[in-house]
Amino acid sequence: MNERRAASRTRLDVPGRICLDEHRSLSCLVYDRSEGGVRVTLPEAELIPETFLLEIAQATTFFVCRTMWRKGEEIGAQMMAA
Repeated sequence: MNERRAASRTRLDVPGRICLDEHRSLSCLVYDRSEGGVRVTLPEAELIPETFLLEIAQATTFFVCRTMWRKGEEIGAQMMAA
């Protein structure tokens, strides 16, 4: 199988929160992270918009993310610091 990632991933398995709007958020698991991307899992993956705000439990900041792919309960997203 050919590797298509530009950067290697680091497995995290830490809790996170996806902010849907100023009043609603969903808990997720931040499965892994690379230099510019993240993979999260959550049962409500179909509710996540194309652009969302991600809070990672270990980080001291939020990330603006853009959905790049979806597969079942997983979302792969490009991350930018907010």
